[in-house]
This record gives sequence, structure tokens and C-alpha cells, in this order.
Amino acid sequence: MEINVKHPVHGFDLLDGFDSVPDPIVLHIFSKISDIKTLIRCRSVSKRFNSLVPQVDSLLLRVDRVISTTDSDEDDGDSFFLAFLRSIVKSFHNFISPSKRTHYSDPTRPQNSPSQILQGFENIRSLQIELPSGDLRLEKGTTIKWKAYFGKTLNSCVILGFRGGSEADFSGGGLKMRVVWTISALIAASARHYMMLDVIREQTHLSNLVVKDKDDEGMVVMDKSGLKECRERGGVDEEMNINSNNRGAGVWWKSNRTTVPAVRMRMRHEARMELSNGVKLEGATLVVVRPINNSCGGGGGSELEEQNGDVGLAMGAFEEDGVYGQAVERLLKCRSYILEMNSF
Repeated sequence: MEINVKHPVHGFDLLDGFDSVPDPIVLHIFSKISDIKTLIRCRSVSKRFNSLVPQVDSLLLRVDRVISTTDSDEDDGDSFFLAFLRSIVKSFHNFISPSKRTHYSDPTRPQNSPSQILQGFENIRSLQIELPSGDLRLEKGTTIKWKAYFGKTLNSCVILGFRGGSEADFSGGGLKMRVVWTISALIAASARHYMMLDVIREQTHLSNLVVKDKDDEGMVVMDKSGLKECRERGGVDEEMNINSNNRGAGVWWKSNRTTVPAVRMRMRHEARMELSNGVKLEGATLVVVRPINNSCGGGGGSELEEQNGDVGLAMGAFEEDGVYGQAVERLLKCRSYILEMNSF
């Protein structure tokens, strides 16, 4: 970037000192910014910024609105991302060159899906996507938090659910309700995983992926090994082919999801719980979900090993979440019971 400024007295040109900052430092600054909207704006500042921004390796994408498969091309024009990108193209005469990569052809996927927004970025290694809201529609007073780890399919999921004391009524159906919570969380997690398949396929350098929501309801996590498994075992193409004939109107990614394998669920429950800060929880439930072939029932591990594994998974998911971490710690000391569920 060159900005020549006339000296107010002597009249000679002064070179902007930012030009002397090396590219790796500028890229480090951009990676700290991470927010994709801000970085898209940075591309319009100069040719140098325009060439450096696509090399950023850490990104945060906040989804402002959920796109429907029924949105028309004209409706897409209302999208912040497309409107802004078009304005940049018009104002700066092809500053942003079109991508040469070939993308998965999906006639129902809108042009402002996450993979389309990210296609100009060439070196993403760490990606966090924040959705506008949680996926679950719960009865008043109910709270559910979950964290799921994926590879080609579900590797594990930890679910915490409870109701506020004044709103609770578990008479005649507590277990049924807890099972519904669990299934709902698994469906939400598998829908988010499916949403990311295009991104996983196209962003070949990606080594860490997190999909969360603004309400902090749930989180899908894929680490380096999970992403590698998804690519190498054909998870991307297989799941897309499975769902390609099942697309309907409505939210394009919520109407599709990856298959949840047969799972083993270890459930712990405490009818009433009062935490150290005076918060009262009714029907507090902790569920640790694993595919049957990864649990002690199918993987040859002992019951003790599985329960110790529960501690690591559950505390890893909620230990830093204050009141939720304390609730999880209490529930891990409760008696557990096992449920199994077929693939769905």
C-alpha cells in the first residue's frame, strides 16, 4: 500500500511507513481480526491488502440470517455478503478476481452459503462459524447445552439439560423427556455437520472447525484428525449423495443432515439440584453419547474405562462454563444408566 503525502512546508512526498511492515506481520494482524466482514472490507483498501487477505489462516464467519432453498436470486441480493461483494467489484474494477476452483454443484444451495462466502480464501486452517440462533425449540424454562465431536460421522456428544425450579413439571414422563432432549440435540448436531461438508471438501488446509450459535446452545467441533477422517473415508461425497434426492423447501441445511450411527447413551440424572450460588435446577440430566462401536459395548473397553472417558468428555465440554461446569461435576457423581439407539 502506498500513500504519498506532500510535506506541508517543503512539498516533497512522504511515503507511508506501513509499506515497510512485512507481509507476515500484516497477515498475523489480519488473522487476529479474523472476522470475515471486516476482512472483506480490508480487501478494498489496496491491491496489497487484496492479495494478502485471501491468505489469512484464521477466520470467524457470523451468519446474519439463515438462507432458505426457496430464496430467489433477487432475494440473494438482500444478503449483506453478496451486496457488499458486488459493491466492491463495481467500485474497484475487478479487485476481487473470481475463484478458479470447481465447487460441488448443488442447485438448491444458495450462493451465499458458507462455502460460497469462503471460496475466495485460500489458506484457512482454523474456522469458526457462528449461527444466528440455536436449533432447538424448547418448552418454557428448559435449557439444553451440547457439544459434539465429528469425523466422517458422530464421534461423541455431551448433552446437559435442566429446567428452572419454578417452571419444572416432570410428573409422568421424565425419562421420555430426557430422551427427547437427547435425540433433538443429536439431530441439531448432525444438521450442522452436514452444513459443513462443502467447506470441508473445498478448504483442504483446514485443521480446526467449530460451528456454534449466538445463543451458546450447541457446538460442533472437528479437529485435524476428524477432518482427515471425513475427507479420506469419503464422508463428504457419501453424505451429499445420500441427501441429494431428499432436498425440499425450507432452510437448506436444516432439511438435510448426516446419519447418526447406532449409539450408546450413558445418562445421569438428579431430580433437584441446588448449586453453590443458589441456582436451583430441576431434572438436571447429563448424557454422554458414543457410537456403539466406540463404546465399551462394541470396542472392548471396560465399564470403568468408559466412565473415566465420560469425565474427560463432560468436563472438557463444560468445565469452563461456570454454573454448567458445576452442574456437570455434580452429575458425574450420580448413578448412571445405559440406553442404546439404532442409527437414524
